[in-house]
Amino acid sequence: MGLLNSFQKKPTQASAKKTLSYSIGNIDTIIRDSDKVIAACQKADAEYNKDHDLDKRLAVYEKYFLKKPEWNGFNFCLSLATMYVKSGQNDKAWGYLNQLFIWTIEPGPINGYAYKVRYEQFKILKSEKRFKDAMVMLVSSNILNSEAMVKPYFNKDKFLKDAKTTAKGIGFSEDSLEEFANRLEKGIISKNLKDSTAQRFCSDYYNYIDV
Repeated sequence: MGLLNSFQKKPTQASAKKTLSYSIGNIDTIIRDSDKVIAACQKADAEYNKDHDLDKRLAVYEKYFLKKPEWNGFNFCLSLATMYVKSGQNDKAWGYLNQLFIWTIEPGPINGYAYKVRYEQFKILKSEKRFKDAMVMLVSSNILNSEAMVKPYFNKDKFLKDAKTTAKGIGFSEDSLEEFANRLEKGIISKNLKDSTAQRFCSDYYNYIDV
């Protein structure tokens, strides 16, 4: 999987128009179709709880969520990604999350959920002990979460809890992690940090403390 490939450019005006046209349709039809999808997934979940056949459950989710999800499909997409991870297909999960990230920054019903995608990518990298890259994704997730809010927002306690194992893997001391969190908070609240600058922000600090 390529970390740099995760930092995608925002959609052009042309792609935004295409997305908007995609979302236009009869509301009753959209709701009816989405209800059918939810029912199929719930059935697949129930069967999995009985037979533990992950491949069969995956096939159902792939049928509906490899394409751009409708208004209520985002959490199912995250479930698909976690199923890939559970089945040992981390690269497939990573590629899918990269695509899902693009969809979340385009105009549409799942716009604003990019921070959740980054958090899933953080968990994958952390599980692979790629701690420096994992920290980039955690930082990015916090930046994007703030951007989705009305006002700049940073939950320092949650960040420190999420980052503890990753920071230790990188070589941060407790004081270094505290300083890192303070710098991140300052950058987020001032709106000086963006998803596209998360990697540089982390790299600069890694160099600063020589890890």
